[in-house]
Amino acid sequence: MARILALVLFITGLVRVWFDWRDTISQADPFRFADIGTVWASIHFGSLQVAQPAIERYIGPWLWEDVVFRILLLPAAPTLFVLAAVFWFFGRRKKKS
Repeated sequence: MARILALVLFITGLVRVWFDWRDTISQADPFRFADIGTVWASIHFGSLQVAQPAIERYIGPWLWEDVVFRILLLPAAPTLFVLAAVFWFFGRRKKKS
């Protein structure tokens, strides 16, 4: 199951790289990865707006400021590739002795 999730994350990362490349070419800018917050906002802005007050109210403002906000600033495609590698590593079969 973990290997399937790793494959899905890897393919999603490749698709994100393609979107980032396409956006870079259309704007004639140097290549850069979109951050997770920008990708989330482009997919569904309303849920991003609801997430912040919900996290701050029900869990605590420290979680939004110290954890979630920093995660939202990470580049999306490399983060997906790292997650895919982690799931691939943990999903490998163990050798029987």
